[in-house]
Amino acid sequence: MKPEESFVRHKPCGDRIVFALVLDRRKMKERIMAGKASQIFLGLNGNLDAELLCDVTRLLGTFLIDFENDMQGDWNKFGIMPLYNALHVNRWKQPEMEQQAGDFLREKYATLDPVRQYAAVRVWNEYLNTREYRERDAASEQCVNRVGGLTAAFQSPVFQNRDQVLFDEDTGRARRFELSADFFKQVSMEDTKIELWYPGRENSQTECAVVYDSFYPMIAYYANRLADWGLKFCKCKVCGKIFLAESLRYEICSEKCRKAQALQNKREFDARARENNYDLLYKNECQSWRNKIKRAERTEGFPADRLLKMLEVFETFKKVALQKKKLIREHKMLPQEFMDWLYQQSSVIMGLVEDSQKR
Repeated sequence: MKPEESFVRHKPCGDRIVFALVLDRRKMKERIMAGKASQIFLGLNGNLDAELLCDVTRLLGTFLIDFENDMQGDWNKFGIMPLYNALHVNRWKQPEMEQQAGDFLREKYATLDPVRQYAAVRVWNEYLNTREYRERDAASEQCVNRVGGLTAAFQSPVFQNRDQVLFDEDTGRARRFELSADFFKQVSMEDTKIELWYPGRENSQTECAVVYDSFYPMIAYYANRLADWGLKFCKCKVCGKIFLAESLRYEICSEKCRKAQALQNKREFDARARENNYDLLYKNECQSWRNKIKRAERTEGFPADRLLKMLEVFETFKKVALQKKKLIREHKMLPQEFMDWLYQQSSVIMGLVEDSQKR
């Protein structure tokens, strides 16, 4: 692990550590990098030796879908305030507070989510920078304001129910991200800045968005780009995951879910086939009973009491059969059990007919 990632005391990084984003509309991918500006330029130009905190390429939309949600204020409680307090106590008490914050930031960094990684490194580096100043009271306030502006977006109410933020549930279309007064209520003008870089090779059309003070403008940039492109946020009907698609007709997010859906469709088809089999057998059995009863009615000298008995038994047969079919629909009885019972009932009607013939 690089020194700036280890969350223990070391010499602070004096260069700006920035968060960069490149959106690829054609490949439906996002690339996120964090590190020194000079190293990001190298990375954007294909230099594999660029020293970056993170460099990850993911499906387009992941940044918004998985953006950190910290409505409980854990970043402030366990990450920022212990370091702020460490700047105001004697040096014997500082290690305990640094360890508390370091453990929290290290845990966030270990998630490998680029947003959390960048925020964790920035919080720690700002603390290390502040320790360099003699006037720590004034410097610590500046430090808290800087990192607080960075993590403030984690507590934005818009991410409490991100389904409603990311897409319209009726149409599935991506919502244009509104830069409302509420959204920027606690944000200073400095924290609304975003830079656009075009650092690619000659004739490259690569656009790279870069932020330093806050994630707010990056969120707005991202969501507005998606809306401009007409992309839709959809919800996978298999796993429930939100994903970006070209059209609302897409209902499945991945090949894995596509295979799972195909398996489920086959199971449902087989279940319907089994249901049709037992229902068809029931209908055939009912018709067999009716045919035998009608034949008995047309037979001269057929005992009236025996015919009445056949009608009574037939009505009982239908009532019991309907009850058993209900049990099958409620998954309390197997179709095969019902079909076995139907075969047994065939002997009942035959027994009634044969008894009448013996007379």
